[in-house]
Amino acid sequence: MSNTGYTTRNSEVMTARDTMKKLIDSPDSEKIAFLTEIHNRGETPAEIAGFAMALREMSTINVRYPKLTDVVGTGGDGKNTVNVSTGVSILLASMGIKTAKHGNFGVTGHHGSADFMKYMSYNFKMDENTILNNISNKNYVYILAPEFNKSFAKFSSARRQLSFRTVFNILGPLTNPLNPELVVLGTYSEELAKLYSEVIMEEGKKGFIVHASDGMDELSPTVTSTLYMVDGGVKKQTVDPENIIGRHIKLEDISTPDPVKSFEMLLSGLSGKNKDIAGFIALNAVPAVILNGVRGNFEEAYNISMDYIESGKAIEKLKEVCQ
Repeated sequence: MSNTGYTTRNSEVMTARDTMKKLIDSPDSEKIAFLTEIHNRGETPAEIAGFAMALREMSTINVRYPKLTDVVGTGGDGKNTVNVSTGVSILLASMGIKTAKHGNFGVTGHHGSADFMKYMSYNFKMDENTILNNISNKNYVYILAPEFNKSFAKFSSARRQLSFRTVFNILGPLTNPLNPELVVLGTYSEELAKLYSEVIMEEGKKGFIVHASDGMDELSPTVTSTLYMVDGGVKKQTVDPENIIGRHIKLEDISTPDPVKSFEMLLSGLSGKNKDIAGFIALNAVPAVILNGVRGNFEEAYNISMDYIESGKAIEKLKEVCQ
Protein backbone atom coordinates (compact mmCIF):
# COMPACT_ATOMS: atom_id res chain seq x y z
CA MET A 1 0.00 0.00 0.00
CA SER A 2 1.20 3.53 -0.69
CA ASN A 3 2.05 5.73 2.27
CA THR A 4 1.69 8.99 0.36
CA GLY A 5 -1.77 9.78 1.67
CA TYR A 6 -2.21 13.17 0.01
CA THR A 7 -5.54 14.63 -0.99
CA THR A 8 -3.71 17.34 -2.93
CA ARG A 9 -1.47 16.93 -5.93
CA ASN A 10 -0.58 20.49 -6.82
CA SER A 11 2.44 20.84 -9.05
CA GLU A 12 4.61 22.68 -6.51
CA VAL A 13 4.21 19.86 -3.98
CA MET A 14 5.05 17.20 -6.55
CA THR A 15 8.01 19.11 -7.97
CA ALA A 16 9.47 19.50 -4.47
CA ARG A 17 8.89 15.78 -3.84
CA ASP A 18 10.77 14.83 -7.01
CA THR A 19 13.61 17.26 -6.24
CA MET A 20 14.17 15.78 -2.79
CA LYS A 21 14.22 12.23 -4.17
CA LYS A 22 16.85 13.18 -6.76
CA LEU A 23 19.03 14.94 -4.18
CA ILE A 24 19.18 12.10 -1.65
CA ASP A 25 22.09 10.36 -3.37
CA SER A 26 23.67 13.49 -4.84
CA PRO A 27 27.11 14.81 -3.79
CA ASP A 28 27.32 17.10 -0.76
CA SER A 29 28.11 20.05 -3.03
CA GLU A 30 24.69 19.77 -4.69
CA LYS A 31 22.93 19.32 -1.37
CA ILE A 32 24.67 22.36 0.10
CA ALA A 33 23.73 24.48 -2.92
CA PHE A 34 20.12 23.33 -2.64
CA LEU A 35 19.86 23.95 1.12
CA THR A 36 21.49 27.37 0.76
CA GLU A 37 19.14 28.43 -2.03
CA ILE A 38 16.08 27.31 -0.07
CA HIS A 39 17.35 29.07 3.06
CA ASN A 40 18.04 32.35 1.25
CA ARG A 41 14.65 32.67 -0.41
CA GLY A 42 12.54 30.90 2.22
CA GLU A 43 10.55 27.68 1.95
CA THR A 44 6.92 27.66 0.86
CA PRO A 45 4.37 25.43 2.63
CA ALA A 46 3.88 23.44 -0.60
CA GLU A 47 7.63 22.82 -0.91
CA ILE A 48 7.89 21.66 2.68
CA ALA A 49 4.92 19.35 2.13
CA GLY A 50 6.60 17.92 -0.96
CA PHE A 51 9.94 17.40 0.79
CA ALA A 52 8.18 15.65 3.68
CA MET A 53 6.24 13.45 1.24
CA ALA A 54 9.49 12.34 -0.41
CA LEU A 55 11.15 11.46 2.90
CA ARG A 56 8.13 9.42 3.99
CA GLU A 57 8.01 7.59 0.69
CA MET A 58 11.70 6.70 0.99
CA SER A 59 11.26 5.22 4.46
CA THR A 60 11.50 1.48 5.00
CA ILE A 61 7.80 1.29 5.93
CA ASN A 62 5.31 1.09 3.10
CA VAL A 63 2.00 0.72 4.92
CA ARG A 64 -0.99 2.89 5.72
CA TYR A 65 -3.42 2.60 8.60
CA PRO A 66 -6.62 4.69 8.58
CA LYS A 67 -7.26 7.50 11.05
CA LEU A 68 -3.95 7.37 12.88
CA THR A 69 -2.96 10.17 15.27
CA ASP A 70 0.51 11.54 15.98
CA VAL A 71 1.42 13.95 18.77
CA VAL A 72 4.83 15.48 18.20
CA GLY A 73 6.86 18.51 19.18
CA THR A 74 9.71 20.35 17.51
CA GLY A 75 11.69 20.50 20.73
CA GLY A 76 14.06 23.38 21.20
CA ASP A 77 12.06 25.29 23.80
CA GLY A 78 14.75 24.81 26.48
CA LYS A 79 12.16 24.27 29.22
CA ASN A 80 13.25 20.76 30.34
CA THR A 81 9.63 19.76 30.86
CA VAL A 82 8.71 16.09 31.06
CA ASN A 83 8.17 14.59 27.62
CA VAL A 84 4.48 15.31 27.62
CA SER A 85 3.83 14.34 23.98
CA THR A 86 4.94 10.80 24.79
CA GLY A 87 2.70 10.69 27.84
CA VAL A 88 -0.17 12.00 25.73
CA SER A 89 0.39 9.34 23.06
CA ILE A 90 0.13 6.59 25.67
CA LEU A 91 -2.97 8.17 27.20
CA LEU A 92 -4.64 8.38 23.79
CA ALA A 93 -3.95 4.71 23.15
CA SER A 94 -5.57 3.82 26.49
CA MET A 95 -8.67 5.69 25.27
CA GLY A 96 -8.87 3.55 22.13
CA ILE A 97 -7.34 6.16 19.82
CA LYS A 98 -4.97 4.57 17.29
CA THR A 99 -1.68 6.38 17.84
CA ALA A 100 1.61 6.26 15.92
CA LYS A 101 4.15 8.27 17.87
CA HIS A 102 7.14 9.36 15.79
CA GLY A 103 10.25 10.60 17.53
CA ASN A 104 13.94 10.41 18.25
CA PHE A 105 16.51 10.59 20.99
CA GLY A 106 17.20 14.02 22.47
CA VAL A 107 19.60 16.20 20.51
CA THR A 108 20.85 18.47 23.29
CA GLY A 109 20.12 16.15 26.22
CA HIS A 110 18.48 12.85 27.07
CA HIS A 111 14.90 14.05 27.50
CA GLY A 112 13.73 12.90 24.06
CA SER A 113 10.70 10.68 23.53
CA ALA A 114 12.93 7.80 22.40
CA ASP A 115 15.04 8.24 25.54
CA PHE A 116 11.93 7.66 27.64
CA MET A 117 10.79 4.67 25.58
CA LYS A 118 14.30 3.17 25.83
CA TYR A 119 14.10 3.69 29.61
CA MET A 120 10.89 1.64 29.46
CA SER A 121 12.68 -1.09 27.41
CA TYR A 122 10.55 -0.52 24.31
CA ASN A 123 11.59 -2.61 21.29
CA PHE A 124 12.25 -0.17 18.45
CA LYS A 125 13.07 -2.86 15.88
CA MET A 126 9.89 -4.03 14.15
CA ASP A 127 8.85 -5.37 10.79
CA GLU A 128 5.72 -4.12 9.05
CA ASN A 129 3.51 -6.91 10.42
CA THR A 130 4.58 -6.14 13.98
CA ILE A 131 3.88 -2.45 13.46
CA LEU A 132 0.39 -3.18 12.15
CA ASN A 133 -0.31 -5.69 14.91
CA ASN A 134 0.75 -3.20 17.57
CA ILE A 135 -1.62 -0.60 16.17
CA SER A 136 -4.48 -3.07 15.80
CA ASN A 137 -4.10 -4.82 19.13
CA LYS A 138 -2.56 -2.18 21.39
CA ASN A 139 -3.69 1.07 19.68
CA TYR A 140 -0.05 2.16 19.75
CA VAL A 141 3.28 2.03 18.00
CA TYR A 142 6.43 4.08 18.51
CA ILE A 143 8.30 4.80 15.27
CA LEU A 144 11.96 5.61 15.93
CA ALA A 145 12.91 8.06 13.19
CA PRO A 146 16.48 6.86 12.36
CA GLU A 147 15.36 3.22 12.43
CA PHE A 148 12.83 3.64 9.62
CA ASN A 149 13.74 6.84 7.80
CA LYS A 150 17.41 6.75 6.93
CA SER A 151 17.17 9.45 4.26
CA PHE A 152 17.74 12.17 6.87
CA ALA A 153 21.21 10.80 7.56
CA LYS A 154 22.17 11.24 3.90
CA PHE A 155 21.95 15.02 4.41
CA SER A 156 23.88 15.05 7.72
CA SER A 157 27.30 15.79 6.23
CA ALA A 158 25.99 18.66 4.10
CA ARG A 159 24.06 20.14 7.02
CA ARG A 160 27.15 20.08 9.24
CA GLN A 161 29.01 22.21 6.70
CA LEU A 162 26.42 24.98 6.91
CA SER A 163 26.26 27.69 9.58
CA PHE A 164 22.46 28.07 9.50
CA ARG A 165 19.40 26.00 10.31
CA THR A 166 18.00 24.30 7.23
CA VAL A 167 14.62 23.06 6.06
CA PHE A 168 15.51 19.74 7.68
CA ASN A 169 15.03 21.40 11.07
CA ILE A 170 11.39 21.84 10.04
CA LEU A 171 10.86 18.48 8.37
CA GLY A 172 11.36 16.12 11.33
CA PRO A 173 7.85 16.33 12.84
CA LEU A 174 6.29 15.94 9.37
CA THR A 175 8.00 12.72 8.32
CA ASN A 176 6.25 9.99 10.32
CA PRO A 177 6.46 7.10 7.80
CA LEU A 178 2.93 5.96 8.69
CA ASN A 179 1.69 9.41 7.61
CA PRO A 180 -1.07 9.88 10.24
CA GLU A 181 -4.14 11.75 9.08
CA LEU A 182 -4.56 13.54 12.43
CA VAL A 183 -1.67 15.58 13.80
CA VAL A 184 -1.03 17.57 16.96
CA LEU A 185 2.24 19.43 16.51
CA GLY A 186 3.84 21.67 19.10
CA THR A 187 6.44 24.31 18.26
CA TYR A 188 8.57 26.83 20.15
CA SER A 189 7.79 29.67 17.72
CA GLU A 190 4.52 31.33 16.69
CA GLU A 191 5.93 32.02 13.23
CA LEU A 192 6.75 28.33 12.85
CA ALA A 193 3.33 27.35 14.18
CA LYS A 194 1.67 29.36 11.44
CA LEU A 195 3.95 27.80 8.82
CA TYR A 196 3.21 24.26 10.04
CA SER A 197 -0.52 24.97 9.94
CA GLU A 198 -0.20 25.92 6.27
CA VAL A 199 1.83 22.77 5.55
CA ILE A 200 -0.71 20.52 7.30
CA MET A 201 -3.48 22.15 5.28
CA GLU A 202 -1.43 21.65 2.10
CA GLU A 203 -1.23 17.95 3.00
CA GLY A 204 -5.00 17.71 3.32
CA LYS A 205 -4.77 16.58 6.94
CA LYS A 206 -6.54 17.70 10.10
CA GLY A 207 -4.63 18.93 13.09
CA PHE A 208 -3.82 21.38 15.84
CA ILE A 209 -0.56 23.33 15.78
CA VAL A 210 0.30 24.53 19.27
CA HIS A 211 2.56 27.25 20.63
CA ALA A 212 2.60 28.65 24.17
CA SER A 213 3.26 32.30 24.94
CA ASP A 214 6.13 31.29 27.25
CA GLY A 215 7.84 29.54 24.31
CA MET A 216 6.81 26.02 25.29
CA ASP A 217 6.32 23.71 22.31
CA GLU A 218 3.05 22.36 23.73
CA LEU A 219 0.02 23.65 25.60
CA SER A 220 1.42 25.40 28.63
CA PRO A 221 -0.29 24.82 31.98
CA THR A 222 1.23 28.10 33.16
CA VAL A 223 0.31 30.74 30.57
CA THR A 224 -1.93 31.13 27.52
CA SER A 225 -1.28 29.14 24.35
CA THR A 226 -2.14 29.73 20.71
CA LEU A 227 -3.67 26.96 18.63
CA TYR A 228 -4.10 26.79 14.89
CA MET A 229 -6.85 24.31 14.09
CA VAL A 230 -6.53 22.91 10.57
CA ASP A 231 -9.63 21.37 9.02
CA GLY A 232 -10.06 22.48 5.41
CA GLY A 233 -8.94 25.92 6.57
CA VAL A 234 -7.03 27.42 9.48
CA LYS A 235 -8.72 28.79 12.60
CA LYS A 236 -6.62 30.52 15.26
CA GLN A 237 -7.61 30.58 18.92
CA THR A 238 -6.07 31.31 22.31
CA VAL A 239 -6.63 29.19 25.40
CA ASP A 240 -5.94 29.84 29.08
CA PRO A 241 -5.15 26.69 31.06
CA GLU A 242 -7.10 28.04 34.03
CA ASN A 243 -10.29 27.86 31.97
CA ILE A 244 -9.65 24.18 31.25
CA ILE A 245 -8.02 22.73 34.36
CA GLY A 246 -9.15 25.34 36.87
CA ARG A 247 -5.68 26.50 37.86
CA HIS A 248 -2.20 27.26 36.64
CA ILE A 249 0.67 24.84 37.19
CA LYS A 250 4.17 26.17 37.85
CA LEU A 251 6.92 25.39 35.35
CA GLU A 252 9.22 24.11 38.09
CA ASP A 253 6.63 21.47 39.02
CA ILE A 254 6.68 19.85 35.56
CA SER A 255 10.35 20.18 34.61
CA THR A 256 13.81 19.00 35.61
CA PRO A 257 17.23 18.93 33.93
CA ASP A 258 17.76 15.35 35.19
CA PRO A 259 16.57 12.88 32.52
CA VAL A 260 15.94 9.95 34.88
CA LYS A 261 14.00 12.15 37.28
CA SER A 262 12.06 13.46 34.28
CA PHE A 263 11.10 9.91 33.29
CA GLU A 264 10.04 9.11 36.85
CA MET A 265 7.93 12.28 36.96
CA LEU A 266 6.22 11.29 33.70
CA LEU A 267 5.46 7.83 35.10
CA SER A 268 4.08 9.42 38.25
CA GLY A 269 1.87 11.64 36.12
CA LEU A 270 0.59 8.80 33.93
CA SER A 271 -0.32 6.85 37.06
CA GLY A 272 -2.18 9.84 38.53
CA LYS A 273 0.07 10.06 41.58
CA ASN A 274 1.55 13.41 40.56
CA LYS A 275 -1.45 15.67 39.99
CA ASP A 276 0.54 18.45 38.33
CA ILE A 277 2.10 16.15 35.74
CA ALA A 278 -1.24 14.36 35.26
CA GLY A 279 -2.89 17.71 34.59
CA PHE A 280 -0.12 18.67 32.16
CA ILE A 281 -0.60 15.41 30.22
CA ALA A 282 -4.39 15.65 30.20
CA LEU A 283 -4.25 19.28 29.04
CA ASN A 284 -2.07 18.33 26.10
CA ALA A 285 -4.30 15.38 25.20
CA VAL A 286 -7.21 17.77 24.62
CA PRO A 287 -6.50 18.66 20.95
CA ALA A 288 -6.16 15.00 19.93
CA VAL A 289 -9.28 14.00 21.84
CA ILE A 290 -11.22 16.69 19.98
CA LEU A 291 -9.68 15.75 16.60
CA ASN A 292 -10.82 12.16 17.12
CA GLY A 293 -14.34 13.23 18.02
CA VAL A 294 -14.23 11.68 21.49
CA ARG A 295 -15.34 14.97 23.05
CA GLY A 296 -16.36 18.26 21.48
CA ASN A 297 -14.90 20.97 23.72
CA PHE A 298 -11.76 21.59 25.73
CA GLU A 299 -13.25 21.13 29.20
CA GLU A 300 -14.94 17.82 28.38
CA ALA A 301 -11.83 16.55 26.58
CA TYR A 302 -9.69 17.43 29.60
CA ASN A 303 -12.06 15.75 32.05
CA ILE A 304 -12.21 12.45 30.17
CA SER A 305 -8.41 12.49 29.80
CA MET A 306 -8.03 12.89 33.56
CA ASP A 307 -10.53 10.08 34.10
CA TYR A 308 -8.38 7.69 32.09
CA ILE A 309 -5.27 8.69 34.03
CA GLU A 310 -6.90 8.46 37.46
CA SER A 311 -8.53 5.11 36.64
CA GLY A 312 -5.08 3.58 36.03
CA LYS A 313 -5.82 2.84 32.36
CA ALA A 314 -3.04 5.08 31.05
CA ILE A 315 -0.24 3.53 33.10
CA GLU A 316 -1.54 0.05 32.29
CA LYS A 317 -1.41 0.89 28.60
CA LEU A 318 2.23 1.95 28.96
CA LYS A 319 3.07 -1.42 30.53
CA GLU A 320 1.20 -3.20 27.74
CA VAL A 321 2.93 -1.44 24.85
CA CYS A 322 6.37 -1.98 26.39
CA GLN A 323 5.93 -5.72 26.90
